Amino acid sequence: MSKFIPRSTFPNYNIPLSNFKGHHQKALSKLGHLSPQLDLILEVRDCRAPIATTNVLFDKLLSTKRKLILYSKKDLSILKPNLLNKWHSSKNESYMFIDCRNRTDCKKIITAIQKIYEDLESKPPLGMRLMIIGMPNVGKSTLVNTMRQVGLGNDTTSVSTKVKKVAKTGGQPGVTRSTSEIIRLSKDPEVMVYDTPGIFLPTVKNADTMLTLGLVGCIHDSFIDPVILADYLLFLLNLQNPTGKLYSDYMSHPTNDIYELMFNIAKSRNTLKPNGSYDELGVATHWINLWKQGKSKKYKGLFDLAAIQDVNEEKWSEINNLERERVGLSKVNQKLVDSFGNDGTSKNFNRKRTAKDREADMKNRLFKL
Repeated sequence: MSKFIPRSTFPNYNIPLSNFKGHHQKALSKLGHLSPQLDLILEVRDCRAPIATTNVLFDKLLSTKRKLILYSKKDLSILKPNLLNKWHSSKNESYMFIDCRNRTDCKKIITAIQKIYEDLESKPPLGMRLMIIGMPNVGKSTLVNTMRQVGLGNDTTSVSTKVKKVAKTGGQPGVTRSTSEIIRLSKDPEVMVYDTPGIFLPTVKNADTMLTLGLVGCIHDSFIDPVILADYLLFLLNLQNPTGKLYSDYMSHPTNDIYELMFNIAKSRNTLKPNGSYDELGVATHWINLWKQGKSKKYKGLFDLAAIQDVNEEKWSEINNLERERVGLSKVNQKLVDSFGNDGTSKNFNRKRTAKDREADMKNRLFKL
Protein backbone atom coordinates (compact mmCIF):
# COMPACT_ATOMS: atom_id res chain seq x y z
CA MET A 1 0.00 0.00 0.00
CA SER A 2 1.42 3.40 -0.96
CA LYS A 3 2.21 5.95 1.73
CA PHE A 4 -0.65 8.31 2.53
CA ILE A 5 -0.05 11.96 1.55
CA PRO A 6 -2.36 14.55 3.11
CA ARG A 7 -3.65 17.40 0.98
CA SER A 8 -1.41 20.47 1.04
CA THR A 9 -4.13 22.87 -0.11
CA PHE A 10 -7.89 23.09 0.27
CA PRO A 11 -10.36 24.02 -2.51
CA ASN A 12 -11.34 27.68 -2.59
CA TYR A 13 -15.08 27.29 -2.16
CA ASN A 14 -17.33 30.28 -2.80
CA ILE A 15 -18.50 30.89 0.77
CA PRO A 16 -19.45 34.26 2.34
CA LEU A 17 -16.48 36.11 3.83
CA SER A 18 -18.51 38.49 5.98
CA ASN A 19 -20.74 38.03 9.02
CA PHE A 20 -20.55 41.64 10.24
CA LYS A 21 -23.89 42.75 11.69
CA GLY A 22 -25.50 45.89 12.98
CA HIS A 23 -24.87 45.09 16.64
CA HIS A 24 -21.17 44.59 15.83
CA GLN A 25 -20.94 48.16 14.47
CA LYS A 26 -22.87 49.45 17.47
CA ALA A 27 -20.56 47.62 19.87
CA LEU A 28 -17.48 49.05 18.13
CA SER A 29 -18.85 52.59 18.53
CA LYS A 30 -19.63 51.93 22.19
CA LEU A 31 -16.11 50.59 22.68
CA GLY A 32 -14.67 53.78 21.22
CA HIS A 33 -16.91 55.96 23.41
CA LEU A 34 -15.94 54.09 26.59
CA SER A 35 -12.25 53.76 25.74
CA PRO A 36 -11.08 56.91 27.59
CA GLN A 37 -12.51 55.53 30.84
CA LEU A 38 -10.70 52.19 30.64
CA ASP A 39 -7.57 51.23 32.55
CA LEU A 40 -7.10 47.73 31.12
CA ILE A 41 -8.37 45.63 28.20
CA LEU A 42 -8.87 41.87 28.41
CA GLU A 43 -8.88 40.50 24.86
CA VAL A 44 -10.12 36.91 24.60
CA ARG A 45 -9.00 34.70 21.72
CA ASP A 46 -9.74 31.03 21.11
CA CYS A 47 -6.46 29.13 21.44
CA ARG A 48 -7.62 26.59 18.84
CA ALA A 49 -7.48 29.47 16.33
CA PRO A 50 -5.16 32.10 17.82
CA ILE A 51 -4.70 34.05 14.57
CA ALA A 52 -8.18 33.76 13.07
CA THR A 53 -9.79 34.97 16.33
CA THR A 54 -7.56 38.06 16.49
CA ASN A 55 -9.60 41.13 15.54
CA VAL A 56 -7.34 43.93 14.30
CA LEU A 57 -10.20 46.46 14.52
CA PHE A 58 -9.50 46.61 18.25
CA ASP A 59 -6.00 47.92 17.55
CA LYS A 60 -7.50 51.03 15.96
CA LEU A 61 -9.57 51.93 19.03
CA LEU A 62 -7.30 50.69 21.81
CA SER A 63 -3.78 51.43 20.59
CA THR A 64 -2.88 53.34 23.78
CA LYS A 65 -4.49 50.93 26.25
CA ARG A 66 -2.73 48.35 28.36
CA LYS A 67 -3.90 44.91 27.26
CA LEU A 68 -3.86 41.37 28.64
CA ILE A 69 -4.50 38.72 25.99
CA LEU A 70 -6.39 35.65 27.22
CA TYR A 71 -6.28 32.47 25.13
CA SER A 72 -9.47 30.65 26.10
CA LYS A 73 -10.61 27.03 25.81
CA LYS A 74 -7.18 25.62 26.64
CA ASP A 75 -8.91 22.35 27.53
CA LEU A 76 -9.84 21.92 23.85
CA SER A 77 -6.52 22.92 22.26
CA ILE A 78 -3.06 21.47 21.65
CA LEU A 79 -1.49 24.88 21.03
CA LYS A 80 2.08 24.94 22.33
CA PRO A 81 2.87 27.68 24.91
CA ASN A 82 6.35 28.14 23.42
CA LEU A 83 4.73 29.14 20.12
CA LEU A 84 2.92 31.99 21.86
CA ASN A 85 6.15 32.92 23.65
CA LYS A 86 7.78 33.16 20.25
CA TRP A 87 5.00 35.38 18.93
CA HIS A 88 4.52 37.72 21.89
CA SER A 89 7.89 38.04 23.61
CA SER A 90 9.44 40.45 21.10
CA LYS A 91 6.49 42.84 21.52
CA ASN A 92 6.44 42.42 25.29
CA GLU A 93 2.75 41.49 25.18
CA SER A 94 1.18 39.85 28.22
CA TYR A 95 -0.94 36.75 27.70
CA MET A 96 -2.38 33.82 29.62
CA PHE A 97 -3.73 30.36 28.76
CA ILE A 98 -7.12 29.94 30.41
CA ASP A 99 -10.30 27.92 30.68
CA CYS A 100 -13.09 30.49 31.17
CA ARG A 101 -14.99 28.10 33.46
CA ASN A 102 -11.99 27.29 35.66
CA ARG A 103 -11.97 29.23 38.94
CA THR A 104 -8.26 28.68 39.47
CA ASP A 105 -7.48 30.28 36.10
CA CYS A 106 -9.84 33.16 36.85
CA LYS A 107 -8.19 33.64 40.23
CA LYS A 108 -4.88 34.09 38.40
CA ILE A 109 -6.47 36.72 36.17
CA ILE A 110 -7.90 38.58 39.18
CA THR A 111 -4.48 38.45 40.84
CA ALA A 112 -2.82 39.84 37.70
CA ILE A 113 -5.40 42.66 37.58
CA GLN A 114 -4.82 43.48 41.23
CA LYS A 115 -1.06 43.66 40.64
CA ILE A 116 -1.60 46.05 37.72
CA TYR A 117 -3.80 48.15 39.99
CA GLU A 118 -1.15 48.28 42.71
CA ASP A 119 1.48 49.33 40.17
CA LEU A 120 -0.56 52.32 39.02
CA GLU A 121 1.06 55.60 40.09
CA SER A 122 -2.31 57.24 40.71
CA LYS A 123 -5.22 54.98 41.67
CA PRO A 124 -8.46 55.61 39.69
CA PRO A 125 -10.85 57.42 42.05
CA LEU A 126 -13.88 55.45 40.79
CA GLY A 127 -12.11 52.10 40.77
CA MET A 128 -10.26 50.23 38.05
CA ARG A 129 -12.30 49.88 34.88
CA LEU A 130 -11.84 47.03 32.41
CA MET A 131 -13.44 45.84 29.22
CA ILE A 132 -13.57 42.27 27.92
CA ILE A 133 -13.46 42.13 24.12
CA GLY A 134 -13.08 39.48 21.43
CA MET A 135 -14.63 37.72 18.47
CA PRO A 136 -18.07 36.07 18.88
CA ASN A 137 -18.36 32.98 21.09
CA VAL A 138 -14.79 32.90 22.41
CA GLY A 139 -15.96 32.76 26.04
CA LYS A 140 -16.21 36.40 27.16
CA SER A 141 -19.49 36.20 29.08
CA THR A 142 -18.54 32.89 30.69
CA LEU A 143 -15.29 34.53 31.80
CA VAL A 144 -17.17 37.50 33.33
CA ASN A 145 -19.41 35.17 35.34
CA THR A 146 -16.55 33.03 36.65
CA MET A 147 -14.32 36.02 37.48
CA ARG A 148 -17.20 37.60 39.37
CA GLN A 149 -17.76 34.42 41.37
CA VAL A 150 -14.07 34.34 42.26
CA GLY A 151 -13.54 38.06 42.78
CA LEU A 152 -16.53 38.57 45.09
CA GLY A 153 -15.89 35.42 47.14
CA ASN A 154 -13.32 34.48 49.75
CA ASP A 155 -11.98 31.47 47.87
CA THR A 156 -12.33 29.62 44.58
CA THR A 157 -14.61 26.81 45.70
CA SER A 158 -17.31 27.98 48.11
CA VAL A 159 -18.93 30.81 46.19
CA SER A 160 -20.30 29.09 43.07
CA THR A 161 -23.92 29.26 44.27
CA LYS A 162 -23.68 32.55 46.18
CA VAL A 163 -22.84 34.99 43.39
CA LYS A 164 -25.48 35.41 40.72
CA LYS A 165 -24.49 35.12 37.07
CA VAL A 166 -24.81 38.49 35.37
CA ALA A 167 -23.86 37.67 31.77
CA LYS A 168 -26.02 35.47 29.56
CA THR A 169 -24.12 32.65 27.85
CA GLY A 170 -24.86 30.11 25.11
CA GLY A 171 -23.35 27.69 22.62
CA GLN A 172 -23.98 29.85 19.55
CA PRO A 173 -22.50 33.28 18.74
CA GLY A 174 -24.59 36.40 19.24
CA VAL A 175 -26.04 35.66 22.70
CA THR A 176 -24.58 38.94 23.97
CA ARG A 177 -25.85 41.65 21.65
CA SER A 178 -25.16 44.87 23.56
CA THR A 179 -22.44 46.21 25.83
CA SER A 180 -23.31 45.51 29.46
CA GLU A 181 -23.71 47.99 32.26
CA ILE A 182 -20.68 48.18 34.52
CA ILE A 183 -20.20 44.90 36.46
CA ARG A 184 -18.29 44.64 39.73
CA LEU A 185 -15.64 41.92 39.82
CA SER A 186 -13.87 42.81 43.06
CA LYS A 187 -14.37 45.14 46.04
CA ASP A 188 -10.81 45.37 47.33
CA PRO A 189 -9.55 46.83 45.10
CA GLU A 190 -12.64 48.09 43.32
CA VAL A 191 -12.56 46.43 39.87
CA MET A 192 -15.37 47.03 37.39
CA VAL A 193 -15.80 45.50 33.94
CA TYR A 194 -17.87 45.93 30.78
CA ASP A 195 -18.88 42.77 28.90
CA THR A 196 -19.21 43.35 25.15
CA PRO A 197 -20.77 41.44 22.24
CA GLY A 198 -18.42 39.45 20.09
CA ILE A 199 -17.31 41.68 17.22
CA PHE A 200 -16.64 40.17 13.80
CA LEU A 201 -14.38 41.59 11.11
CA PRO A 202 -16.00 43.51 8.22
CA THR A 203 -14.71 40.70 6.00
CA VAL A 204 -12.17 37.97 6.60
CA LYS A 205 -9.23 37.59 4.26
CA ASN A 206 -10.07 34.21 2.68
CA ALA A 207 -12.29 31.15 2.79
CA ASP A 208 -9.82 29.23 4.97
CA THR A 209 -10.17 31.84 7.73
CA MET A 210 -13.97 31.70 7.52
CA LEU A 211 -13.90 27.92 7.78
CA THR A 212 -11.60 28.11 10.80
CA LEU A 213 -13.99 30.54 12.50
CA GLY A 214 -16.81 28.12 11.72
CA LEU A 215 -14.96 25.27 13.43
CA VAL A 216 -14.48 27.24 16.67
CA GLY A 217 -18.07 28.51 16.70
CA CYS A 218 -17.53 32.20 15.88
CA ILE A 219 -20.29 32.00 13.28
CA HIS A 220 -23.64 30.24 13.42
CA ASP A 221 -23.88 26.58 12.44
CA SER A 222 -26.16 27.41 9.52
CA PHE A 223 -23.72 29.85 7.88
CA ILE A 224 -21.48 27.29 6.11
CA ASP A 225 -22.38 23.98 4.46
CA PRO A 226 -21.58 21.33 7.13
CA VAL A 227 -20.05 18.97 4.55
CA ILE A 228 -17.56 21.64 3.41
CA LEU A 229 -16.76 22.43 7.05
CA ALA A 230 -16.32 18.73 7.84
CA ASP A 231 -14.00 18.37 4.84
CA TYR A 232 -11.90 21.32 6.06
CA LEU A 233 -11.70 19.70 9.50
CA LEU A 234 -10.47 16.48 7.87
CA PHE A 235 -7.90 18.50 5.90
CA LEU A 236 -6.55 20.13 9.09
CA LEU A 237 -6.50 16.89 11.10
CA ASN A 238 -4.51 15.11 8.38
CA LEU A 239 -1.94 17.92 8.43
CA GLN A 240 -1.58 17.50 12.20
CA ASN A 241 -1.44 13.71 12.11
CA PRO A 242 -1.30 11.98 8.70
CA THR A 243 -1.69 8.49 10.22
CA GLY A 244 -5.47 8.84 10.54
CA LYS A 245 -5.25 8.34 14.31
CA LEU A 246 -7.50 11.36 14.98
CA TYR A 247 -10.47 9.57 13.42
CA SER A 248 -9.40 5.96 13.96
CA ASP A 249 -12.65 5.25 15.84
CA TYR A 250 -14.31 5.12 12.43
CA MET A 251 -11.60 4.03 10.00
CA SER A 252 -8.48 1.86 10.08
CA HIS A 253 -6.60 3.97 7.53
CA PRO A 254 -6.19 7.69 6.71
CA THR A 255 -8.19 9.32 3.93
CA ASN A 256 -8.55 12.60 2.07
CA ASP A 257 -12.12 11.74 1.06
CA ILE A 258 -14.71 13.26 3.40
CA TYR A 259 -17.46 11.07 1.93
CA GLU A 260 -15.52 7.91 2.77
CA LEU A 261 -15.11 9.15 6.34
CA MET A 262 -18.77 10.14 6.68
CA PHE A 263 -19.88 6.75 5.34
CA ASN A 264 -17.81 5.01 8.01
CA ILE A 265 -19.10 7.37 10.73
CA ALA A 266 -22.69 6.59 9.72
CA LYS A 267 -21.86 2.87 9.64
CA SER A 268 -20.35 2.92 13.13
CA ARG A 269 -23.40 4.81 14.46
CA ASN A 270 -25.84 2.41 12.75
CA THR A 271 -27.46 5.20 10.75
CA LEU A 272 -26.89 3.75 7.29
CA LYS A 273 -30.04 3.17 5.28
CA PRO A 274 -30.66 -0.23 3.60
CA ASN A 275 -29.45 1.15 0.27
CA GLY A 276 -26.17 2.35 1.82
CA SER A 277 -27.08 6.04 1.86
CA TYR A 278 -27.00 8.28 4.95
CA ASP A 279 -27.91 11.76 6.13
CA GLU A 280 -24.87 13.72 4.93
CA LEU A 281 -25.71 16.94 6.77
CA GLY A 282 -26.50 15.09 10.00
CA VAL A 283 -23.29 13.03 9.95
CA ALA A 284 -21.15 16.07 9.04
CA THR A 285 -22.70 18.15 11.82
CA HIS A 286 -22.22 15.35 14.35
CA TRP A 287 -18.54 14.98 13.51
CA ILE A 288 -17.90 18.74 13.54
CA ASN A 289 -19.57 19.07 16.95
CA LEU A 290 -17.36 16.36 18.43
CA TRP A 291 -14.40 18.67 17.83
CA LYS A 292 -16.08 22.04 18.23
CA GLN A 293 -17.49 21.14 21.63
CA GLY A 294 -14.64 18.86 22.74
CA LYS A 295 -16.87 15.89 23.56
CA SER A 296 -13.91 14.12 25.17
CA LYS A 297 -10.19 14.66 25.74
CA LYS A 298 -9.30 13.04 22.44
CA TYR A 299 -11.08 15.82 20.53
CA LYS A 300 -8.38 18.40 21.14
CA GLY A 301 -6.82 20.13 18.16
CA LEU A 302 -5.81 23.20 16.23
CA PHE A 303 -7.93 24.73 13.49
CA ASP A 304 -5.63 27.61 12.52
CA LEU A 305 -3.41 26.74 9.55
CA ALA A 306 -0.62 29.15 10.55
CA ALA A 307 -0.52 27.70 14.07
CA ILE A 308 -0.40 24.15 12.69
CA GLN A 309 2.52 25.20 10.47
CA ASP A 310 4.25 26.63 13.56
CA VAL A 311 5.07 29.94 11.87
CA ASN A 312 7.85 32.01 13.41
CA GLU A 313 7.56 35.45 15.03
CA GLU A 314 8.53 37.26 11.84
CA LYS A 315 5.85 35.49 9.78
CA TRP A 316 3.27 36.00 12.55
CA SER A 317 4.00 39.76 12.57
CA GLU A 318 3.76 39.85 8.79
CA ILE A 319 0.34 38.14 8.89
CA ASN A 320 -0.94 40.68 11.43
CA ASN A 321 0.49 43.68 9.58
CA LEU A 322 -1.05 42.59 6.29
CA GLU A 323 -4.36 42.05 8.05
CA ARG A 324 -4.26 45.57 9.53
CA GLU A 325 -3.61 47.02 6.08
CA ARG A 326 -6.45 45.02 4.55
CA VAL A 327 -9.00 45.89 7.24
CA GLY A 328 -7.78 49.50 7.21
CA LEU A 329 -9.26 49.88 3.71
CA SER A 330 -12.77 48.89 4.84
CA LYS A 331 -15.69 51.25 5.31
CA VAL A 332 -16.06 50.07 8.91
CA ASN A 333 -12.51 51.18 9.65
CA GLN A 334 -13.18 54.57 8.02
CA LYS A 335 -16.21 55.08 10.26
CA LEU A 336 -14.00 54.49 13.29
CA VAL A 337 -11.44 57.00 12.01
CA ASP A 338 -14.18 59.58 11.41
CA SER A 339 -15.56 59.15 14.93
CA PHE A 340 -12.43 58.56 16.98
CA GLY A 341 -9.46 59.79 14.94
CA ASN A 342 -6.58 57.91 13.32
CA ASP A 343 -5.22 56.68 16.66
CA GLY A 344 -8.60 55.97 18.26
CA THR A 345 -7.94 58.27 21.21
CA SER A 346 -10.84 60.63 20.46
CA LYS A 347 -8.48 63.58 21.01
CA ASN A 348 -8.42 64.66 17.38
CA PHE A 349 -10.97 67.49 17.17
CA ASN A 350 -10.93 67.48 13.36
CA ARG A 351 -12.78 64.18 13.24
CA LYS A 352 -16.39 63.94 12.03
CA ARG A 353 -18.22 63.60 15.31
CA THR A 354 -21.92 62.73 15.56
CA ALA A 355 -24.20 63.93 18.34
CA LYS A 356 -23.52 60.65 20.20
CA ASP A 357 -19.78 61.21 19.84
CA ARG A 358 -20.06 64.72 21.33
CA GLU A 359 -22.21 63.43 24.19
CA ALA A 360 -19.64 60.73 24.95
CA ASP A 361 -16.85 63.33 24.90
CA MET A 362 -18.65 65.31 27.59
CA LYS A 363 -19.13 62.25 29.78
CA ASN A 364 -15.50 61.22 29.43
CA ARG A 365 -14.29 64.52 30.84
CA LEU A 366 -15.13 62.96 34.18
CA PHE A 367 -12.60 60.25 33.44
CA LYS A 368 -9.58 60.50 31.17
CA LEU A 369 -10.09 63.37 28.73
